[in-house]
Amino acid sequence: MKSKTKFSHDSLLDRQSTQELLITLANAINKGELAFQESEGELVLSPQQLLQVSLRASDEGDKQEVEVKIKWRTKEKELSDTPPKIKTKAGKR
Repeated sequence: MKSKTKFSHDSLLDRQSTQELLITLANAINKGELAFQESEGELVLSPQQLLQVSLRASDEGDKQEVEVKIKWRTKEKELSDTPPKIKTKAGKR
Protein backbone atom coordinates (compact mmCIF):
# COMPACT_ATOMS: atom_id res chain seq x y z
CA MET A 1 0.00 0.00 0.00
CA LYS A 2 1.30 3.45 -0.90
CA SER A 3 2.44 5.78 1.89
CA LYS A 4 0.57 9.10 2.17
CA THR A 5 1.37 12.46 3.75
CA LYS A 6 -2.23 13.66 4.20
CA PHE A 7 -5.51 12.02 5.14
CA SER A 8 -9.00 13.49 5.12
CA HIS A 9 -12.36 11.93 5.92
CA ASP A 10 -15.81 13.41 6.47
CA SER A 11 -18.83 11.44 7.68
CA LEU A 12 -22.16 11.83 9.43
CA LEU A 13 -22.17 9.61 12.55
CA ASP A 14 -24.51 9.08 15.48
CA ARG A 15 -23.28 9.91 19.00
CA GLN A 16 -22.35 6.27 19.81
CA SER A 17 -20.25 5.89 16.66
CA THR A 18 -18.62 9.27 17.28
CA GLN A 19 -17.75 8.21 20.83
CA GLU A 20 -16.22 4.96 19.53
CA LEU A 21 -14.15 6.92 17.00
CA LEU A 22 -12.85 9.26 19.72
CA ILE A 23 -12.02 6.32 22.02
CA THR A 24 -10.13 4.62 19.17
CA LEU A 25 -8.23 7.84 18.52
CA ALA A 26 -7.40 8.23 22.24
CA ASN A 27 -6.17 4.62 22.44
CA ALA A 28 -3.98 5.09 19.35
CA ILE A 29 -2.45 8.26 20.86
CA ASN A 30 -1.78 6.34 24.08
CA LYS A 31 -0.02 3.56 22.14
CA GLY A 32 2.03 6.11 20.16
CA GLU A 33 0.85 5.20 16.66
CA LEU A 34 -2.07 6.44 14.60
CA ALA A 35 -2.61 4.59 11.31
CA PHE A 36 -5.12 6.15 8.92
CA GLN A 37 -6.07 3.93 5.97
CA GLU A 38 -8.04 4.30 2.79
CA SER A 39 -7.96 2.67 -0.63
CA GLU A 40 -5.21 4.97 -1.96
CA GLY A 41 -2.78 4.35 0.90
CA GLU A 42 -1.94 4.70 4.55
CA LEU A 43 -0.72 7.53 6.77
CA VAL A 44 1.05 6.51 10.00
CA LEU A 45 1.75 9.14 12.67
CA SER A 46 3.79 8.73 15.85
CA PRO A 47 2.68 11.11 18.62
CA GLN A 48 5.46 12.23 20.92
CA GLN A 49 5.28 12.53 24.72
CA LEU A 50 4.33 16.23 24.65
CA LEU A 51 1.38 17.22 22.48
CA GLN A 52 0.09 20.70 21.76
CA VAL A 53 -3.68 20.58 22.21
CA SER A 54 -6.12 23.30 21.13
CA LEU A 55 -9.81 23.06 22.05
CA ARG A 56 -12.48 25.42 20.75
CA ALA A 57 -16.26 25.42 21.08
CA SER A 58 -18.96 27.68 19.66
CA ASP A 59 -22.73 28.07 19.65
CA GLU A 60 -24.07 30.04 16.71
CA GLY A 61 -27.79 29.44 17.22
CA ASP A 62 -28.61 26.62 14.80
CA LYS A 63 -24.99 25.43 14.57
CA GLN A 64 -22.85 24.19 17.46
CA GLU A 65 -19.29 23.04 17.06
CA VAL A 66 -16.38 21.58 19.02
CA GLU A 67 -12.96 21.59 17.39
CA VAL A 68 -9.99 19.63 18.72
CA LYS A 69 -6.52 20.07 17.24
CA ILE A 70 -3.56 17.98 18.36
CA LYS A 71 -0.05 18.47 17.03
CA TRP A 72 3.52 17.61 17.90
CA ARG A 73 7.03 17.75 16.51
CA THR A 74 8.85 14.62 15.44
CA LYS A 75 12.17 16.42 15.84
CA GLU A 76 13.10 19.06 18.34
CA LYS A 77 12.94 22.52 16.80
CA GLU A 78 16.36 24.08 16.37
CA LEU A 79 16.66 27.42 18.12
CA SER A 80 19.28 30.07 17.49
CA ASP A 81 21.73 30.81 20.29
CA THR A 82 22.23 34.43 19.15
CA PRO A 83 19.82 37.34 19.51
CA PRO A 84 18.23 38.85 16.40
CA LYS A 85 19.71 41.99 14.83
CA ILE A 86 17.34 44.91 15.18
CA LYS A 87 17.96 48.17 13.36
CA THR A 88 16.82 51.49 14.77
CA LYS A 89 16.75 54.92 13.19
CA ALA A 90 19.43 57.32 14.45
CA GLY A 91 18.22 59.52 17.32
CA LYS A 92 15.19 57.30 18.10
CA ARG A 93 14.97 54.90 21.00
